[in-house]
Amino acid sequence: LLLQRWPMAPELQMAGIARTIGAVEREVDGRWRPLAVSAKTLSVGTKLRTLPGGGAALSLGDGASLRLASATEVQLDRPRELTLRSGTVYLDNRASLGTGYRVGTPLGTVRDVGTQFEVRVADGSLRVRVREGQVEIDRPGARLTGAAGEQLEIDVLGGVTRSAIATTDPEWQWAEAMAQAPEIDGRPATELFAWVARETGRRLRYASPEVEQRAATVILHGNIRHLAPLAALDAMLATTDLEYALLGDTMEIRAR
Repeated sequence: LLLQRWPMAPELQMAGIARTIGAVEREVDGRWRPLAVSAKTLSVGTKLRTLPGGGAALSLGDGASLRLASATEVQLDRPRELTLRSGTVYLDNRASLGTGYRVGTPLGTVRDVGTQFEVRVADGSLRVRVREGQVEIDRPGARLTGAAGEQLEIDVLGGVTRSAIATTDPEWQWAEAMAQAPEIDGRPATELFAWVARETGRRLRYASPEVEQRAATVILHGNIRHLAPLAALDAMLATTDLEYALLGDTMEIRAR
């Protein structure tokens, strides 16, 4: 019996690696090592960090994604739960399934209620920005709620400050740049428009029913991998008879 080799339990996979920029490291046996280029998935318990100038985008399943800004350290605790030790993350739970995702921080746990939101831990303070939907922040003896367009800051003494942040504010651009682009080759332009509008925090509007009908018949060809949403839109529309205009928080599609 002592010599019998029992099968090892398989590692529980929690995330897929969609994209990395610059230096990204993973903790192995207590030491930080460069994330292998061949790495495709990350298991529960993984500790990951981006160095200054680096970034990473992870797919969490069910259509959700997690993006790590420069100089960020996280731990993937278990399915739908992670810990942000320092830096900034952006979580997009577009599917809004189950109980949402939990982001643990030293000042409280942030839980989404079907949303896009950003969490930053720095200098002993916690900042949460909500772009879509709603989040809840659980703290000892209290629960805070943040809605789309709100920014909540909790300082080292526990003081809370609320302010407004537009869904199109330039502060979101780092997360837009890390967005995982869909496969659009052979797909209608309407799918690209919907993705770009959501990633840039805008409402999608067509100038007329005829334009919307036309967009559904325009089939795109090419690859927009690693292009930011608006850059991808510019590239794909260059050879079509459609164009767009950014009007405040709305992206309007027009005939050229």
